[in-house]
Amino acid sequence: MKRIAFPTDFSDTSRNALDYAIALAKDIDAKLDILSVYHIPMIDVSHTPPELIHRMTDEKRIEVERSLEEMYAEYKCDQLGDCHAVYGVFTPQEITEFVDDNNYDMIVMGTRSEHGRMDRLMGSVTTQTMMNAKVPVIAVPADAKYESIKQIIYATDFRPEDGPSVTQLMQFAGHFKAEVHFVHVETHPEVGVMEGVVTVADHPVPFADFSIVNSPSVEEGLDKFMDEKGGDLLAMFIPRRRLWERLFHSSVTRKMTYHSKTPLLVFHQ
Repeated sequence: MKRIAFPTDFSDTSRNALDYAIALAKDIDAKLDILSVYHIPMIDVSHTPPELIHRMTDEKRIEVERSLEEMYAEYKCDQLGDCHAVYGVFTPQEITEFVDDNNYDMIVMGTRSEHGRMDRLMGSVTTQTMMNAKVPVIAVPADAKYESIKQIIYATDFRPEDGPSVTQLMQFAGHFKAEVHFVHVETHPEVGVMEGVVTVADHPVPFADFSIVNSPSVEEGLDKFMDEKGGDLLAMFIPRRRLWERLFHSSVTRKMTYHSKTPLLVFHQ
């Protein structure tokens, strides 16, 4: 994991996430490239001269490049690589395509609480990026501060499809010699109380346990488990499914993106 892409909108939340991303990149000896997606305000192109559209686009690009240069100068360190101003109307799509085209290994970006009905329906740029990226994504909450990752919580339904993401997770954990705790939250009271911890020994990474906890909701159960274990990072897996199945399955991931005070790491198949 040598190349990290960091999308920014220059907000305070994004700047906090950049602090986190730089510290993470330093710990795993990776390069961090900064990118910002820009576009011009929606206008009636049928009544707007093409030369005006080109001028507005150029002016916006120059503005974003200047902001990127100022950010780079402010944070200049060995971990920072290149800066990129990327034009596009649909920001999450532009981010994922840029990352795919340029062979990045991971995306790190900031996230903040949902603000209104559209955020709840459509999700934020961070959430949409998480849903569609082909590489792991870390969403950093507005108040999160980086500390060396020692405890990783992996929320799972113990499905066989988890295999590839677990392999990636264990490789990621190996950079920090972190313990990985697997947890399943059971929300159905008719199942009864479920308890269980399976300890796995002789693994190249300190492999803590598999746990089953009961809770009225997944979010509450994960919050409680994270507090008990002192989790530094919450990890989840998003399978590739048909659109409506994927939207339903991702609802928990979306809630945790908005709700969690701990950075959230998402893997795909």
